[in-house]
Amino acid sequence: MATHALDRDQLDLTASRRTLILVWQNPTSRLFIKVGQLNALPGGRFAFHYLAGAWNDPDFVPLLEYPDRDAAYVSDEVPAFFANRILSVDRPNYDRYLSWLGIEDLSPEDVPFEVLARTGGGRATDTFHVVELPLTQADRLASRFFVSGVRYFVEADAAIALLGEGANLRLELEEGNEVNPKAVLVSTVDGQKFGYVPDWLCGDVHSRIKDGWSITAVAERVNPDAPAHVRVLCRLEAQRD
Repeated sequence: MATHALDRDQLDLTASRRTLILVWQNPTSRLFIKVGQLNALPGGRFAFHYLAGAWNDPDFVPLLEYPDRDAAYVSDEVPAFFANRILSVDRPNYDRYLSWLGIEDLSPEDVPFEVLARTGGGRATDTFHVVELPLTQADRLASRFFVSGVRYFVEADAAIALLGEGANLRLELEEGNEVNPKAVLVSTVDGQKFGYVPDWLCGDVHSRIKDGWSITAVAERVNPDAPAHVRVLCRLEAQRD
């Protein structure tokens, strides 16, 4: 794989097909910080550059693959740092995994980016998450995420088994949560709690609920037989009333 470092002003993202954000959780402060951006470019190329958060937190250390925070890096295939977070096509149940994510009909070219966008690309060995660039405007927020923390709810299996795709979901604050006071619970419309908005997004959702925005959450994909972290794919839209 060839990777070239460029001056930031040489990077043209006007033709970018897709954008993902690299989020890092500071192990000490537990804050989630947007530190980098990965773009899919025409011709099967990819570009990575750091965001302001990579400078603003003194605890953040640049990635070995991208040592210069002032440069932009362009490669001719998915960079190793991100590719290592995607399930290999040689793994058992790979096709079933794509079905759980709802991307079984995508072209092979689009699958890697979509896997990262929908799963977060999390690894037990670090605190990085890969997220789809949320649509953030002055009066609107739109995002997609898999409901997290499902394994912590004893009623989750029963609730998800009855959940149909396209079903409306309820989001509510759990400000008494000792781990994360900005936690946002996800439940069925009749109040059966089965998970949380993931930590990387809950701060944005929490603030909009507090500010009285109108929130719509829908179960876009439901996989009762899947591992807990890919059981329910939620599509969220928030608008200022």
